[in-house]
Amino acid sequence: MSTILTIAGQRGGTGKSVTAVNLAASFALLEKNTLLIDTDPQRSATHWCGIKKADYTSDIASVLSGRVKFIDAVIKTEFTYLDIIPSGFNLFQVAAKLAKHPGNEKLLRLFLKDVENDYDYIIIDAPSSYGFLSMMAITAADWLLVCMSIPQTATEDFHDMLRCVKYIRSLHQVSLKIAGLVFNRCGSKEEALSFLDRLALSDAKELVLNTVIPADDTIEKSISRKVPAALYDIKGRAASAYLDLANEVHFFLK
Repeated sequence: MSTILTIAGQRGGTGKSVTAVNLAASFALLEKNTLLIDTDPQRSATHWCGIKKADYTSDIASVLSGRVKFIDAVIKTEFTYLDIIPSGFNLFQVAAKLAKHPGNEKLLRLFLKDVENDYDYIIIDAPSSYGFLSMMAITAADWLLVCMSIPQTATEDFHDMLRCVKYIRSLHQVSLKIAGLVFNRCGSKEEALSFLDRLALSDAKELVLNTVIPADDTIEKSISRKVPAALYDIKGRAASAYLDLANEVHFFLK
């Protein structure tokens, strides 16, 4: 049975998509069968996995609109253990139609039942918003990994996320849980904890993961090459940190 983990960050610049890509790639390097689903119309996760439009004819919009079966939108990546369902700009149009019916927020969760025995991990990259696509991505998850970044994250971001989790639990009767807070472009866990103290979020400190992702220029370079950090420089600080994050998340969730 798959563990479904949605990567969320309600403000741009917190490293949500880059975390989704590199965490999924790191699980694959650990030989965990992993599916990455890009539910963001900006399709950053799709691009950064090295997937070009010419590589596929179906995407998550095709699935949600009922034009193709879920499994038919899955494509292979350069990693043996990593598949992806890409996104496309037309996802905006599909989402606008689906958003007219609140029950459609559970649509992706229902589709995932078709592949829940095929993967160890399903990683979902959610848009940075509280719109339909974000709610659908979060509703589909067993666990939420919340991305934070100094100084982009604000106090209200965290409280809004808690309200979102409470809303989804109540409305859809799902046991959504927070796996932890991961800090991007951060020097140490102590720096992250100090930041939360300054935001008067001391209660959130217990959710901070031990692994933080350092500022590392190999991230920008890997993005420009449209590959995960591990394919650009497996020995780089960022690639090593994402592997540590995958190990930490794996042992926490199991």
